[in-house]
Formats: sequence, C-alpha cells, structure tokens
Amino acid sequence: MRSPRSDSATPLLRELHWLPIVCRVYFKLLVFTYKAMHNDAPVYFLGELVCPYQPRATLRSANNNSEVKRTRTKAGDCSFAVAAASLWNNLPTVIKTCDNLTSYKRLLKTHFFRIAY
Repeated sequence: MRSPRSDSATPLLRELHWLPIVCRVYFKLLVFTYKAMHNDAPVYFLGELVCPYQPRATLRSANNNSEVKRTRTKAGDCSFAVAAASLWNNLPTVIKTCDNLTSYKRLLKTHFFRIAY
C-alpha cells in the first residue's frame, strides 16, 4: 500500500473502503440518532434531543421523520438536535426502517460510500 506522498489519497481510501472524514462524522452522528430513536441510548444523553415528527393530520410524507428545530444562527444549525434531525430526514426510508443496529450501520456505510465515491 505504499504510494508517493504526492499521489491523491482518494483511490487508496476507496480501495480500503474508508469514508472521507465528513462522511465519517455524519455516520457517527446518524448512529447516535438511530440509538436515540430506538431507545438504545441513555435518555439523559440524546433521547430528549431527537423528537419524532408528529403531524396534526395523517400524512404519507411524515413516516419515520424527525422534527427539525429552527435556529437563527449557523452555530445553532450545527447543534446535535438540528443536525441529527436534518440528516435523518435525508436518509432513504429503507435505511431509516432498519430493525437492528448492525444492518443499519452496513446500509448507512454503503449509502455514504456511494455518495462519496
């Protein structure tokens, strides 16, 4: 796996099946969100920050979504409650409805790998 320092790291990362740093951060954030949504995380930790969306009327688009809190600043958009909910809502339904953590992680990594490369 030796390559010159001047070579791009992207082909090596793809060969090793590693995600870029931004995708790794999103992956970790979404794993925490999954645990919070399925009561696998301690309630005092994340359970209060992620709220499932409860519409007033029955809507087909409301399935498996999370409520995104409104903020006024960019720093507020980076908070766990806002970032986790917006990333969760952008996931495909197949990934959101996964029944166990192992298959969720596998599908999530495949999803990010397709986006990154």
